[in-house]
Amino acid sequence: MKHKKIFISLVAVATVAIFFAVFLMIWFFGDRYEDFADNFRQEFEIAGLKDGATPQGITAFTANYDDTDADGKPVTRSQQYFFVSAYMKDGSPSRIYVTGDKTGYVGYVTMKTQEGEDFYGHCGGIATNGGTLWITGENKVHVAKASKEYSDARKNITREIVERAASADPEQKYVTFTAEFNANCNASYIYYFDDPRYTSQTYDRLYVGEFYRAGNYKTDEKHKLTTPAGYKNNAFMYEYNVSSSSDNKYGLVTIDNDELDEENKVPRIQRIFSLPEKIQGVAFSGRTGYGSNDGLLVLSQSYALANSHLLCFDYKTVIGSSKKYNSKDVAGESFIYDGVYKTIGSSKVPYTDETLNLYYVDLNDKAMFVKDYSIPSMSEGLCVVTPNTSGNGPRSRVYVLFESATKKYGLFVREQLKHVYSFIPRFTD
Repeated sequence: MKHKKIFISLVAVATVAIFFAVFLMIWFFGDRYEDFADNFRQEFEIAGLKDGATPQGITAFTANYDDTDADGKPVTRSQQYFFVSAYMKDGSPSRIYVTGDKTGYVGYVTMKTQEGEDFYGHCGGIATNGGTLWITGENKVHVAKASKEYSDARKNITREIVERAASADPEQKYVTFTAEFNANCNASYIYYFDDPRYTSQTYDRLYVGEFYRAGNYKTDEKHKLTTPAGYKNNAFMYEYNVSSSSDNKYGLVTIDNDELDEENKVPRIQRIFSLPEKIQGVAFSGRTGYGSNDGLLVLSQSYALANSHLLCFDYKTVIGSSKKYNSKDVAGESFIYDGVYKTIGSSKVPYTDETLNLYYVDLNDKAMFVKDYSIPSMSEGLCVVTPNTSGNGPRSRVYVLFESATKKYGLFVREQLKHVYSFIPRFTD
């Protein structure tokens, strides 16, 4: 009887072991990611992974760099630079890693607050238009302009970061924030849209959005909307207009209201977008080129070890007049800017916007939701690069950042992606 019990116990243990072995085999080798294999190409290596960096946001911009020609003579060349924001596993100050598409890895800078203290924020998103840098952290957007040393030399903030990142002097490897504003949401990601039609009426734009997941990442109840097709969105993304004025401390068009003092004239929200859950990044990609009116809105959706999804929506349909609400119709009251007050007589009252419109993306609307790319887990921020080439067909490439190869998560992840990847979103296969 004793031997029989031992035998049964061994069989039970072996059965459990076989079950977990099969489960792990299926988990690590069972998903082939056909969308990823067929549509994505490997770009540059993600810097900082060996340092314990956890990459969050990515932004791209074109700038010149110094080089030499075949005869050794100095020349100036142009290249695509990429900034990647990251927080550190060991709790050290957050970083911005710099990579060039021709020169490769340049280096990194840490960040400092306006008071000169080290910055340890999550750095969920990063964006720049050259003259201004924006970083999201918790419920704020942190802003950086070039320091006097660099602005006097006619260099902007991106040039300053590149040169400081390349510096051999550790005392120079930092950038200091010069302003910040309340994001009116948990500010998980950010994206700069460079509109080629830029005029005094058609602005470049900045988008700041929040992350929602039931249970542990909640959003304001007023940010929730059930679409006409029945999908429950739980997060907001705000659109701002980018200011061309070099004196604008935020780099964004601000509220113009005589009842507000200067410190309350914060960036004005131009539009609200209602989005689904678990969004980590956003990008706009044209059907025929960057900035096309018939382009795609691309959302990076991920959480933990499940497959990521790049959700593509027809932007023209998203902003159609039939898809628009007044934000008051959704929230039940006019939009209130958090912490902003106007003076009426001797009283201060919250500043509200009764005209702010809200648009929604709808995963149940087949005319709007045109494509879902299922890819490996832990996709994060997105950015867009459009080559200077002519011709028809899609050209804008969306670059996708991943955090799956970090020291924080790497052991448990099916696909540990150590590079940024890119793809051209399409309306159809």
